[in-house]
Amino acid sequence: MILELEILFYYLLITILVEGIAIFIIFRHLKYIYYSLLCNILTNPALNLLLLYSNRFGPEAYYLTFLFGEIAVVFIEAYVYNYICRFGFKKSIILSFVLNVLSCGVGFLVNML
Repeated sequence: MILELEILFYYLLITILVEGIAIFIIFRHLKYIYYSLLCNILTNPALNLLLLYSNRFGPEAYYLTFLFGEIAVVFIEAYVYNYICRFGFKKSIILSFVLNVLSCGVGFLVNML
């Protein structure tokens, strides 16, 4: 149980760092790092708990959970960005998608090490 919590915290930290740096590069304002942090605290632990649980049912369950979970995360975070930043739905979806692709990519690279 302790190891699973450490893993969850580790992935949350990676996501916060990657997406925080990326959103700062895009907007050049610290408040967007805070918004990114809020989104990730809302979605990352929930998705990673689902992934840990689904992994017990085999790789197919894990990958389906990952796919649909990431799609849900993109939409949930887009809603938050749209609500907080008033970007509009299209810009919020694009931002959320780009940030999540970056953090997933870095997460996969870290897993390969």
